[in-house]
Amino acid sequence: MKSATRTPLWVAAIFLFATSLFFYACQKEVSTADDGNIPPGTTKYAVYLTDGPTDYQNVFVEIKSIAIKIDTCERNHFPDHSYPGCDDDHDQINSHCELWDTLDIRPGVYDLLTLRNGLDTLLASGFALNGKIERIKFTLGDNNSVVVDSVSHPLQLVSNQHYVFVDIHREHLDSISSNNFQLYLDFDLNRSIWYANGKYWLKPVLKPFGKHSTGSIEGKIKPLHTFGIVKAYNATDSAFALPWFTGDFKIRGLKEGTYNVLIDGVNGYKDSTVTNVVVIRNKETDLHTIQLHQ
Repeated sequence: MKSATRTPLWVAAIFLFATSLFFYACQKEVSTADDGNIPPGTTKYAVYLTDGPTDYQNVFVEIKSIAIKIDTCERNHFPDHSYPGCDDDHDQINSHCELWDTLDIRPGVYDLLTLRNGLDTLLASGFALNGKIERIKFTLGDNNSVVVDSVSHPLQLVSNQHYVFVDIHREHLDSISSNNFQLYLDFDLNRSIWYANGKYWLKPVLKPFGKHSTGSIEGKIKPLHTFGIVKAYNATDSAFALPWFTGDFKIRGLKEGTYNVLIDGVNGYKDSTVTNVVVIRNKETDLHTIQLHQ
């Protein structure tokens, strides 16, 4: 099911600033953090949340806690690897190096569709013992819902699974300064939500990325009220955007390569595809204005 309703940009912007959760108000932004504030023997991490949207009016998800798993016997600059016998729920029972540490977060319900087209919010931050970050663990609540055609529906967790694990590799981390890292998590709603048996279901798909190792595509679609979802795709990667009512869109976290960009035409307008769009790591590819036709 799709909704043709578009949230005005000024409404989305006001809601974003009203609901964006910044944790420990006295704490500085990661980009301007003072290295002297990092306790000896620890590393600072900041996790930002952004949205890979789907065509709903609102998607409300309750996030209760965020934890990270650190291997204290290794460092983040070491090559990535996976150990046999290591699983998300129990880890390696005989490992004395691996530990979970909880980041600072203000639990709450996020409207994920306010976090799109290049917008994000600081989801969690904190300090952990020096080591190599391996995974992030989300704990979700039950206060989840989706708004379709101005009607709110409960969003049920598949198998009542409240935990979501995300593997983190070196390429996902942006190094701000010594022992100071940030990363982004794209909540891919297009793959996370589906409708079946009269209910909406949620099984979160989270894609980690760093700005330094990925690129982005942006542009503007005209005329107004002619467009739906925008999809950037190639043989190995795909991502989505839901433009603002002005037609502006941005897709982040794309691996370097050549993509096609498909714009879903609505209200009698035809779909349109822009081919051979080159994405370069740490760069923005601007498609400028894309004109749709009936």
